[in-house]
Amino acid sequence: MTPLLKSKASLVSYLAIALLLLALACSPPSPPAASNHSGAGSSSPLTAPVITPAGAPLTAPSAMPPIPGSKVRAGGSLTVAGLANIGHRDVHQDVQPALTTLGPGLAYSRLLRLSPRAEGSQAGPVLECDICQSWRMTSDFSYEFKLRPDVRWQNIAPVYGRPLSAQDVVFSYNRMRTPGWANAPLLASIGSVTALDPQTLRVRLALADSDGLLALADGHSKIVAPEVVELYGDLKNSPVVGTGPWIWEGASGGQATALRRNPDYFEQGLPVLERLEIQNLRENWDTRPGDLSRVAAYQSGQVDVLSPDLQEWQALQNGGRPVSSAVSRQGGPGLMLSLNTQAAALSDAAVRQAIFKAIDPWDYLDTFWKGNGQVGVGIPALQPDWLLSRTELRGKYFADRSQARTLLAGSGYALPLNLELAVGDFGPNYLASADRLADDLKAVGVNVTIRRMTPAQFQDRVMGPEHRYQIALGALPPATSTNSFLAPVVHSRGRWNVSGHQDAALDAMIETQAMQLDPDRRREQVLAIQRHVLDQAYFFSPVTGATRWAFRPEVQDFHPSAALSEYLFWSRVKRAP
Repeated sequence: MTPLLKSKASLVSYLAIALLLLALACSPPSPPAASNHSGAGSSSPLTAPVITPAGAPLTAPSAMPPIPGSKVRAGGSLTVAGLANIGHRDVHQDVQPALTTLGPGLAYSRLLRLSPRAEGSQAGPVLECDICQSWRMTSDFSYEFKLRPDVRWQNIAPVYGRPLSAQDVVFSYNRMRTPGWANAPLLASIGSVTALDPQTLRVRLALADSDGLLALADGHSKIVAPEVVELYGDLKNSPVVGTGPWIWEGASGGQATALRRNPDYFEQGLPVLERLEIQNLRENWDTRPGDLSRVAAYQSGQVDVLSPDLQEWQALQNGGRPVSSAVSRQGGPGLMLSLNTQAAALSDAAVRQAIFKAIDPWDYLDTFWKGNGQVGVGIPALQPDWLLSRTELRGKYFADRSQARTLLAGSGYALPLNLELAVGDFGPNYLASADRLADDLKAVGVNVTIRRMTPAQFQDRVMGPEHRYQIALGALPPATSTNSFLAPVVHSRGRWNVSGHQDAALDAMIETQAMQLDPDRRREQVLAIQRHVLDQAYFFSPVTGATRWAFRPEVQDFHPSAALSEYLFWSRVKRAP
């Protein structure tokens, strides 16, 4: 490469990162939420987009057969306990899971999706086609998708079962990117989307984002029918017409929503069930203390499946009824401990390192979160081996009170050191973790005053640009991919740079990995970023959450995944007679 081309490439790289940061910084504000829904705080292994040289096709099976090994007959119904009522039905204008992944959103398809996992395993390692037949890289940051010829819209007015076209996909993505809409930031790295012919789609990335294809597999990236939008103006109160496996039948008084099997779905044999019903037993996602209404519904046979919080899970285990469970290592609530590097004592790296050394995060994980999660930096990684091991984390950064005392004694600050801990009231587990943290720090010479805040106050004081706190404990910022976490949370110019650090070396590491298409090289770069963050003791996640599902033993082939708001698994569930 000539010097001129090197210079030009550097400029393109710089502009790409600038665009990525700008896009994420300009996203509509969304406070972290501690809940059992998918999406918020998702910080576990995700599916990696497979990148091939220009012209090399990537294909997926045109019809995935049902998972073998079960003799359960097709048909039957399932009732799932929801958590919230649906405000409206426009899947492009809202992010709540009650709409996207457990409601009307089940009627829609996407361009890509996560590969269904084998029985008993965690999420699959690659993306695969949903409504497409294959895709290939065609030029710089561009992909060409061939659509399946057998995809038809559901036979509902005003679409009446016509074939899907590439122009429908173009319309959907352009609509989803409407400025100010809740799901618009998902497509921040997507440049142009063009229909080359009725069955061929060209997607050009606007910037060098190695996670760019993940947005097209996200459960919020629905393909909607132009006719419905044109007739009704939006989708808030319109008929639900998709190309997906389920036909939405409607809601009853806001308390239940029903879907039935789409007989014209393009994947033979799916869905296996004939009917899916969601019973919304709460007004919203918040858990009221002592509210065990969903447990009571399970015990009485009103519901077959629910995603319990820790209190509900304990009640289910002690309830006397048989209960099976599955844990998805993606999604669910997460806990972040951040240190404000702009505060006086905490500007000293040795003091920050001492605070980390005083903590045994695995104790928090086991005591308050019942092992539902993992310890780390909180980065949604593409593969499990992109995350630092427990051996390295524990041996180098945590659980050494003797070293914590030594670091504090050598810092030059008078002991005991008095600091304030801002804790967001995202639930009892967060408050209990704050009390334990105060005890751990007191044991090494740091007196902590706990300042309890509502989620809105926490968002303003901790996540806001002024960083009006010293130590903070609260929910992980929402993220669905490595770059969507590193750019806004870890980069110095990120909108959620909660520690307030200015670290040019770290920024360069983030920018380099953002454009790295070789997964092995990117893995090493992401590991190096995690080590740098912990070496400097900016922040870490004592608990990166998981999502648990509880279900009756007769529910079979149920392998839920919360990564990228996935929902195909509902089509593969079977129920014994």
